[in-house]
Amino acid sequence: MLVTQRENIKNRLKSLVLSDRIEGLDTLLAVLNSDIKALLANYMILEQGNVKLVLEIADDGKYHFNITVITNRLIDPGKMIVGEG
Repeated sequence: MLVTQRENIKNRLKSLVLSDRIEGLDTLLAVLNSDIKALLANYMILEQGNVKLVLEIADDGKYHFNITVITNRLIDPGKMIVGEG
């Protein structure tokens, strides 16, 4: 009986840790996606849904971020309007 309770507790803790880890990664991806869009908006015209960020975890435990961006128009950095300050 005691072994079964320990296994149940162990499984519940593993589930909680995994859940927290997934939630943390989801938050990280949302923040990175927002920051990447803000940065790229300085160099191209972005439309809704044209930036895709995918996180892959390799077998060796390394994180691979893949960014796909689709645009019809680039902004020439030399022609950017700079506000007077």
